[in-house]
Amino acid sequence: MKKQFPAMTMLLLAGGAFAQANVVTLDSMDIAVPGGDIERVPTHTVVPEYPREAWLERIEGDVQVCFFVTRGGKPYNVSVRSSDHKVFERPAREAVKMSWFESISGSENRSLVKTCRTFQFRLEPLEPETSADPGESPE
Repeated sequence: MKKQFPAMTMLLLAGGAFAQANVVTLDSMDIAVPGGDIERVPTHTVVPEYPREAWLERIEGDVQVCFFVTRGGKPYNVSVRSSDHKVFERPAREAVKMSWFESISGSENRSLVKTCRTFQFRLEPLEPETSADPGESPE
């Protein structure tokens, strides 16, 4: 089993420069399904972990995952709609499966709405901190 590292806390020493791994979740996009008219509101969103393999190889990419939501708020029928690199697909699908949405009471008559979420996997260089010598005067 491969280990994955938290997306926001990873640092990489490569070529003398550090890089931080970030995964950005873009707002979800609802796709109308015949009879569908209600947007489902997320109550708990999970951000996928940056895959170690991609981090080491310095691979970046985007994944769009589409799914439906049960009346209880659990995503199902989760599938990848588009992807720049296969290595990001599983973490994106798993993050959606672990997320929750607002549940619907039995009296509400809401139709199915297919929702899509895009995850951006990026490595960002960290700027080295520069500190002025206390003895130097600014010019």
